[in-house]
Amino acid sequence: MKKIGIITGNLKKEQTGIGIYTFELLNNFVNNEDIFTIKHSSGDSKENYESIVINFPSKRFFSLLWSIGLIIFRKKLKSFDIIHNPAQYPVLPFFGKKYIATIHDIIPILFPEMVGKIHGLAFKFYIPIILKKSTKIITDSHSTKNDIINLFSIPSSKIEVIPLGVSNIFKKYPSEEIQEFKKRYNLVKPFILFIGALEPKKNIPNLIKAFQLCLNERSDLELIIAGKKSWDYENIFTTVENLGLMEKVRFIDYIPTRDLPLLYNAAEVFVFPSLYEGFGLPPLESMKCGTPVIVSNRSSLPEIVGPLGLMVAPDDIKKICSLILKIVNDRSYRDQLSEYYLQYASNFSWEKCAQKTYDIYQELLYND
Repeated sequence: MKKIGIITGNLKKEQTGIGIYTFELLNNFVNNEDIFTIKHSSGDSKENYESIVINFPSKRFFSLLWSIGLIIFRKKLKSFDIIHNPAQYPVLPFFGKKYIATIHDIIPILFPEMVGKIHGLAFKFYIPIILKKSTKIITDSHSTKNDIINLFSIPSSKIEVIPLGVSNIFKKYPSEEIQEFKKRYNLVKPFILFIGALEPKKNIPNLIKAFQLCLNERSDLELIIAGKKSWDYENIFTTVENLGLMEKVRFIDYIPTRDLPLLYNAAEVFVFPSLYEGFGLPPLESMKCGTPVIVSNRSSLPEIVGPLGLMVAPDDIKKICSLILKIVNDRSYRDQLSEYYLQYASNFSWEKCAQKTYDIYQELLYND
């Protein structure tokens, strides 16, 4: 029997976008008898999958040291015909067999100021080797594929674009459930929503400034920022304080997965003015809930919202404000956008993502 090993490391099922991607692949493979996970004991296990556990513990710089540990324990892994690295772990293609790498983005090379120094240096070292030595490369978007081709001169034929999916828990909910949710979270006023990590590339200060402009016309609005603190986030809170918006901007650092769809449903509009995204799941989740989205016109985001989606330059604060106000002030326009986004979001599914990924496995295994 041919064997496929998928590196899951210390990933948790619902804590990061990469974790969601990896475990949704495993959830949606129709055939999984030939697939195994390669993990650390601190990572989540996946039911119905056998695991190869490599315990090389380190709390600091985990991904780098654990990935080096795989080299030390490579005898455990040499039975695999294919190894797929879906999480951008710095695991080099050293096994002598076929190696697939999913590259979600190359932010550390395009925008080194947006990542920590250790991560940036490690990325610059291992990514060129992985790109050159991998049998196949998967990207989430044409934007990332083009970045790889332009920066590293990798042949286009080596790179397969497979868009991510969106869970079926994201959908339109009945108004009674939305109202009950609002009461639980004390969401009394109409609100603008952002969901994502608190970090520089998300461009949250410009969203806050655009929100302040909106208050000149709609003083009843609130801004909800939901997400965990990542790094270099102090400017976000400083911007709120400097603009005197402490009573109008609310931070929620944790929302249970079961409540996320209701949070999207309850929002008037979802705004995601990110400077760069390899894909960007939150806008797609909002679209699937029927809540209009406004995204920046950068990187992969135009691919997610489609030709009729609302896009804006991430530094155009006045335009962000005007789009927000048009949506919250014009119910008919909001309903039209909602219908469009619901229809366009139907193009993305984890079933499609998993099937296309499995097709690559089969192609590499049987079409030498």
